Amino acid sequence: MRRTLVIALLVIVVVAGLSAYFVSMRQGVSKTRVVVYAYNDKITGIDPSLEDDTGLVVLGSVYEPLLYYDPVHNRTIPALAERWESSENNTVWVFYLRRGVVFHDGSPFNSTAVVLSVTRAKEVYEKYGIGAGFIWDAVDEVRALDEYTVEFKLKYPQRLDLIVASSYASYIFNPGVLAKAGVSDPTDLRLREWFNKGVDEGTGPYMIESYDPYNQVVLVKFDKWWGWNQLGNDKAPDKVIIKIVTDPQSQFNGLVSGSLDIVTSVPRTSIEDLVNRGYKYIKFATFHSYFLVFNTKRYPTNMTEFRLAVLYAIPWDRIVQQAMKGYALLGSGYVPHYFPGFVEGLTYKQNLTLAKIYLEKSGVGPGVTIEFMYQADYLEEEDFASILKTSLAQIGVNVRLLPASWESMKEAGKAVWSNPDSAPHLIINDWWPTTVSPYDYLYNLFHSDSKEWNWSGFENETFNSLIDQSFALEGVDYGKAMELYKQAQEILFTHGVAVNLWDEVKVFVYNPRLEIPEEAINPLYMYVIFYQYVKVA
Repeated sequence: MRRTLVIALLVIVVVAGLSAYFVSMRQGVSKTRVVVYAYNDKITGIDPSLEDDTGLVVLGSVYEPLLYYDPVHNRTIPALAERWESSENNTVWVFYLRRGVVFHDGSPFNSTAVVLSVTRAKEVYEKYGIGAGFIWDAVDEVRALDEYTVEFKLKYPQRLDLIVASSYASYIFNPGVLAKAGVSDPTDLRLREWFNKGVDEGTGPYMIESYDPYNQVVLVKFDKWWGWNQLGNDKAPDKVIIKIVTDPQSQFNGLVSGSLDIVTSVPRTSIEDLVNRGYKYIKFATFHSYFLVFNTKRYPTNMTEFRLAVLYAIPWDRIVQQAMKGYALLGSGYVPHYFPGFVEGLTYKQNLTLAKIYLEKSGVGPGVTIEFMYQADYLEEEDFASILKTSLAQIGVNVRLLPASWESMKEAGKAVWSNPDSAPHLIINDWWPTTVSPYDYLYNLFHSDSKEWNWSGFENETFNSLIDQSFALEGVDYGKAMELYKQAQEILFTHGVAVNLWDEVKVFVYNPRLEIPEEAINPLYMYVIFYQYVKVA
């Protein structure tokens, strides 16, 4: 009996010990705050100087610019620069850098990093046409005045405070990466390959733990980030998993099952259902615009009258509701709502009588067929394609639909300059800004020097001159610059070169265990969540 009692007591002790162990293990795991964020596209690259596409979703947490843009108050706010000043009619700018900042490998941040980062982005663009280094066009010289002071001398006056807050080509990286990559010339494209392997050389609040651009990217909290003490957020995620989930229904299922915490692209018709189930959401108007672009170099869309016939045949009062399920703002002009240079009332209205008059003026007979290319895996573009086809049939214009991948669309769009008859008559191109300027939209999408993104093939010297003049004026007379940008948009509108279909209203739906304040969202960086502001219960 005594032996049985001893054995029983030992069993109890062992079981209690094991229970305590597993409880402590669970508690230890629970201390690691993990957030899984579903992103709907592959990552195209993470070179902080040269990436100009979806890599922003990673770069925005790992790297930092000198300043950030605050869209609510239309101002710039400190990041790696604490203060700044300009002189000589905005042709000389001085930035005073934040002290005590370190890169993720522990090396110090200083003026050398700023000079290298800016000159590399600028020179690679000038040499190879890669990246968004055009934002530094005004910079004649950038130099370190001392370890924490950087001076920019410009070729012409410019709002450099807005330029350094750009969402691309403005990130500051660790100069030590040159030695690590085994290159001496910063413009050596092998450095781009090095970064795109998943290398992390930033100062941001999160570091890259693992990088698979087709499946997922894992970020971990950088405890030595300069901003933690200022924020005082002890519930920020310790780990962020950016999971590539392209299918909207899979994002819905993942949120409901608990495998995903934040989703960006669930079916819009399911958002209300998720909210009724207790999920939280944050909704904001973005600077992400979708443009219907005409091929101005191919018959019959090379004629203004035909383009206007198409534009007046479309039921503009219902495309947002039908294609975007209400989660968008109908475009006006060629710059999005709430962005500098937005023009109210520059819109078309459906008028089938007027559409037929323009069609007759064009000399194009009924029964003509035009091609429309759109992105195959975007439901909103597919819905718009159906609207377009039905609408144009009412004026005797047939539409051949060409669903395609983004890569195919990009090649087809650029073909307007080399072989316009091989490019579709109509194509959708979407854009979100690089710099906080109307020039970013108007130059990239419509200037005749922009062969990469001007898929209309539009060439108009008056338009070119207006926006070039406007950009140069931004640093001298900002109000006058905005007036000229408006005139340039009126030229596009009158010629029917393209139309802004809508500015997307983005909805992030998320697990109620999270708190995502407004500070965590910035429409300039659209898909980027500033996780340092997020709280995890």
